[in-house]
Amino acid sequence: MTKKFFLFRRSEPVGSTKRFSENGVDIPILGVPADQIAFMTAGRGEVNITFNGAGMYEENELFVGDSIEKTNVTISCREGEELDVIEKIMTFVSKPDGRSIMKFDAVENRAVFDNVTISSVSAISAKIKSQPTERVSQKISQGDPANRFRNIVGGINFGSRDNKPFLDYNHELLTGSDESTITVWRNSGTGSSAYNLAQHGDGGNVTVETDTTAATTGLNKTCAQFAVGTFLNIPDITIEDDYTIYFAIGDPGEGTESFGQLFGDDTGETLGFSSEGYNSLFTMRHDGLDGRPFEQNTNTSESGSIKYSFPDKSRNTEIGGRQFCYVFVIRRDKNFNVYLHNHEGELIAFIPAFTEKSISKIKSISKGKDIYEKKSTTVTSKITASTSDRTDGNLLLQRLGTAGTNTTTSFAGTLARFGVIKRDIGDSNASQLAKDLYELYKPIS
Repeated sequence: MTKKFFLFRRSEPVGSTKRFSENGVDIPILGVPADQIAFMTAGRGEVNITFNGAGMYEENELFVGDSIEKTNVTISCREGEELDVIEKIMTFVSKPDGRSIMKFDAVENRAVFDNVTISSVSAISAKIKSQPTERVSQKISQGDPANRFRNIVGGINFGSRDNKPFLDYNHELLTGSDESTITVWRNSGTGSSAYNLAQHGDGGNVTVETDTTAATTGLNKTCAQFAVGTFLNIPDITIEDDYTIYFAIGDPGEGTESFGQLFGDDTGETLGFSSEGYNSLFTMRHDGLDGRPFEQNTNTSESGSIKYSFPDKSRNTEIGGRQFCYVFVIRRDKNFNVYLHNHEGELIAFIPAFTEKSISKIKSISKGKDIYEKKSTTVTSKITASTSDRTDGNLLLQRLGTAGTNTTTSFAGTLARFGVIKRDIGDSNASQLAKDLYELYKPIS
């Protein structure tokens, strides 16, 4: 009998090789022997294939009640044709000859069956688990009873001591009456009280919002309200290489057209993450640089990312009518590649490293609607502090709510969470963190 395989391509690979994915959004390409199928199930418009012996680890030492979920892949199909897809897969596996590879390709929008709909990356989800799951709750295990709360900060399980944040400003330590001026926003991270936030002292003040509805704050927890020109002081923190930044923003009422600069340093060399007046634009620059910040439009399928527009321009004020809560996770790896994940854990922007030592620069050239070709161009002039689009430089944080003295482009909105981890926690952990933050802060009324 011919050896047969499944081949799944969700997106073009970016960054380093990935071997596990807790929520199915991190593995760009996966090949699995067809004879490893354990079982198949179906939901409305989708089929899930579970595999034996296709996980990260051969042996596991787990706590009672914990298990590591088997590798499984979900593919989309036409509603009402789920049974037919499962039957066709069974025929492929059991047939002694014929096709040896069954390919599902979201990049080329192609599958071996007409009733399988692979039109976007969301049509394929490949989960290869590395973290144990509590069988009753179906959530990531918090460990043994003696240690299970040690990695939880502000209602979020960061999974390990190494992944705990240095800075974490969350709803639990944001106190005061509704619309009162924030006197101090205490740090829940490992940096302790030395990194508590305080008002900057000039102009308007950042206030506390205790209302937790979509209409008033866009969030489900107590949050800080920033008006244009207001910001909080962050005691100086400098991170040289890799890092992870995460935050939860509210966009209440009828929404806004754009987010401004959320964080930066006093001079405006470090700045991020968006620009006032521009929709779906991710932009950053680091300390010691004064060239044009790198920019990436997230509303494209460029460089292996999914297409995502923010903020939601709909004027619908009903829950479910538009997006009110926005979660973003920014990562810079040790090679100075930069990644942006959204509330679903999806990669929505990838910026290839461009540093002082770069000899070439990678660009994406448009060849048609949402189709891009990567092209490497040789750098012909000396890279200086004034060179545009650099991804290196230190992350220097001194202000929350703006960057530099030009406060007209500052962030205006509500913020329930802002944190910094002094390392790149990787695709899978970043994706899970984004989803957990969204579940915690999304409005329910």
